[in-house]
Parts: sequence; structure tokens; C-alpha cells
Amino acid sequence: MTAEILQGVPRRVDHRSLWRPSLLFASSRALVLFAFVVAGGVRRVGLRDAMTSWDSGFYLGIAKYGYPSRVHGPSRLAFFPGFPLVIRGVTNVLHVPAFSASVIVVFAFGLAAACGVWFLTRELSNAYAADRATALFVFAPGSFVLSMAYSEAMFVFCAVATCWALLRRRWIFAGVIGAIGAATRPDGIALVLAAACAAYVAYRDGRELRAVLAVPLVASGFIAVHLYFWAHTGDLFAYFATERRGWHHSFGTFGTGRLDDLTSVWHTMLHGGRPEWNHLVGLLGLVLFAGAFAVLMRWRPPLELIGFTVGMGLIAFTSVQVGFRPRLLLATFPLSMALGIKLRRGPWFATAIATSSALLMMLSIVTVTTRLITP
Repeated sequence: MTAEILQGVPRRVDHRSLWRPSLLFASSRALVLFAFVVAGGVRRVGLRDAMTSWDSGFYLGIAKYGYPSRVHGPSRLAFFPGFPLVIRGVTNVLHVPAFSASVIVVFAFGLAAACGVWFLTRELSNAYAADRATALFVFAPGSFVLSMAYSEAMFVFCAVATCWALLRRRWIFAGVIGAIGAATRPDGIALVLAAACAAYVAYRDGRELRAVLAVPLVASGFIAVHLYFWAHTGDLFAYFATERRGWHHSFGTFGTGRLDDLTSVWHTMLHGGRPEWNHLVGLLGLVLFAGAFAVLMRWRPPLELIGFTVGMGLIAFTSVQVGFRPRLLLATFPLSMALGIKLRRGPWFATAIATSSALLMMLSIVTVTTRLITP
């Protein structure tokens, strides 16, 4: 299937087309920047404070000080090292503060991720669908994290590059870049499922056993992080213990966290009172994920993209506290691709972009000025 889809697609990237995703990305960052400025007027939040709010401080702390040697409450051990290591590298090379380095890293990876979504969509469809998919990606409600010191920009770039390499059957490159992605975010483990799907397709179509190499290579990034935490703290499960003690994060069975979302929203509808916004956002995210996944299956993309999407969905569904937050939907980039391909230019697409942009601006302001919604 993959070989048929990519038959006749040029092997080289046409750099003359870079202006299209670059312009979309720059436009979306201008919108988020405007939202941050508005937030500053509402609550006297400085631009730097907006860009380093919530978990950003933990990433910058890792870049500057590394990890603590003991497991206790909320700490930097709950965050993977890929992103802060790059920040530290840029800091050392350019001799700039960690915050300035984070701005450079996030913008560079965000732009690269947008270009990657554009080129991958163009390979599987056409340039017009790529424009729509990239617009939906960069203006997604959760894309405000592409303007903060968060790891999503780097992770999405690694995920797109991994899926592209798997489709091109460049197994070693896919394994290496996938390992970096798996060392950047915990949900990078979904890339292992994408690699396994690619290995299955390669074996089914041509008995290509070499494809199996990508699976342990991608998994090695995730495993290496936990082995490092074990060596550093003496606790193999230091990450999970920190998540549980510091944020009460855990994984439940049969979607108990999503049941909590539904129960909370239903209780508010019946009895009134102040809604629990994280539950409402999580429930809406689940509905949006399910609808976009249905569009994805109707598109019938390569199995690698389906595998990655299923992996991300399972992680969100089984996580009791995190769930289908906007930034997880952003990281599940095949959903943007599917919607971009199936939504033709017209009132439906225009409505989707307008709604998404409005939600992006609203979430950008609410996130940095209140504690109502967790990014």
C-alpha cells in the first residue's frame, strides 16, 4: 500500500515550496503573540512570563541544572530530557540564556514540524490539501504550546520525520529520529507502534526483515530515559513515581479518566454550578479526536500513520488525569492531515479555520492568565 501511494513522488524535497508552510506558521505565531500581548494587558503578564508559564519552568530547569537525585513531589524527573538537552546545547554554542535558547529551539522545531506536515501531506495527496492540513495544524487550539518552552514542537517534528522515513523505508534513520522523539516526550512510545506497523507492511509486501530494526531502535529512546533515571536516582520507576506523587497522574483501565470527565460535565449540566474546565475540555477533545479519527479512517492513509494515531489515542484514553488535551490533539498530526485532505476549500474549511483560530486565541489568553485550564 505504501509503495503504491508514494509511487512517482519525487525523492527530493522541493525547497521552493517552503514559503507556503512557513507563511502559515508565521501567521499563526503572530496570532499567538497578539494573544499573549492581550493577556499582558488583562493581567499584567509579561511576554517572557507567558512563554515560560506552567511546565516551561521545569524544562528550563533541566537545561540549566539537570535532574534531582531523589524522587519527591513535583520535580524535573517528570519530564523527558530530549528537549532540554537541545536547549542546553544551543545555550553552550550561542552563549545565550536558557530562555533565549528555548525561543530559538521552539521556533525552529515548530517551523520544521509545520514544513514536515506540509511535505508529508503533499506526498500523500497534493499541495492544496497540504496547505489545508498545515493551516489546521498551526492554527489548532493547542498550538499555543509552539510559542512556549514546551517539548511539543520538537516531538511533532521527530514524529513527522519518523513517519516519513518509515514510508520511505529508511529504517535506520526512522529508528534514530524515532528514538529521539521517544526520549522527548512519554507519548513518544506511540512511535514504536508506528514502526511496528511499518515492519508488518514491509514484511507483508516484500518479506523485508530489515524493517524490524526500526522497532527496537525507536523503543531504545524511551528505555534509555528510564535507565538514566534509574542510574541517577536508584529508582527504575522514578518517572512514574514523580508523576504519581507530584501530579497524581496514573493510568486507569477502560478509560476511567474519561468516565470522570463525562460524570463531571453531566453533574454540572444537571445541578449547575461552576464547571470543571479541564473535564469539559477533555471531553470535547475526546469527541473531536473520535470525529477526526473517523475522517482519518475514511481517508485510508498508510498503516504507519494509523498506528501512530491509535497509539496517541490509547495513551490519552488510559491516562486518568491528562486525557485528550488540546496539545495532545496537536501532536497527533495525522488528524490534521486527514481533515486537510477531506475538507475541501469552501464554507466547511473556512468555518473550521475560523473556529480553530478563535479557540487558539482564547486558550492562549486563558492559559497564561488563569489556572482554569491546564495546557
